[in-house]
Amino acid sequence: MERELSKNVSNAAGDALDSLAGMKVLVVEDNELNLEIVTEVLRERGLLVTTAENGQVAVELFQNSSLAAFDVILMDMHMPVMGGVEATRKIRAMERADAKTIPILALTANDFEEDIRQTREAGMNDHLTKPFDMEKIFGALAAYAAK
Repeated sequence: MERELSKNVSNAAGDALDSLAGMKVLVVEDNELNLEIVTEVLRERGLLVTTAENGQVAVELFQNSSLAAFDVILMDMHMPVMGGVEATRKIRAMERADAKTIPILALTANDFEEDIRQTREAGMNDHLTKPFDMEKIFGALAAYAAK
């Protein structure tokens, strides 16, 4: 019976991950290796990934995209040109229907209360820490996809 339960739980987790196929994700990350790893793992699961190397590029991509071009944004916090907090504030301030509602998830090595407060105040929906735990990232994506 225990094996059947584990199999059912595993199948449920697999089904949740399978439901992410086709999700459109904007990954904002300045570290090339981190960007490559996250992009590859997301694409292996069938997610459609667009990348930006800093917050300014992310703001421009979002601003010039059609409504619902992205389902979620994974936003690094510390980047050259424009960091994640400023980029999130600029996206949230845009005059478009999805700017206030698109889930923006912070990706950061910092997990202090001050960092979490800062991401929340900027308008981010969640705070995920580095090094990347892809199970947590997929869990967060599945939770926001369900909404």
